Amino acid sequence: MTVYELIQELAQFKPDTEVTFHVEAKMDLDVEAEFDRSNEDDTQDVTVEADIDENFDYEDITNHESSYYHNKEAIINLTY
Repeated sequence: MTVYELIQELAQFKPDTEVTFHVEAKMDLDVEAEFDRSNEDDTQDVTVEADIDENFDYEDITNHESSYYHNKEAIINLTY
């Protein structure tokens, strides 16, 4: 999406409308899990599937339009 396209999408709303970002996703995560088996700690690398269904807040926009970056883009940073 270009900046122009984003502005066109947002132009349909009143200027004082709050913007939130909702994310629904599934992703596999590689984590280290610790199990307590027969009074013996056991650490094991496992892959888990995580479901995300959360609202994120706008933090800022990172500008990557300079010639230093090969892919010219604006990155919208979100926080949770």
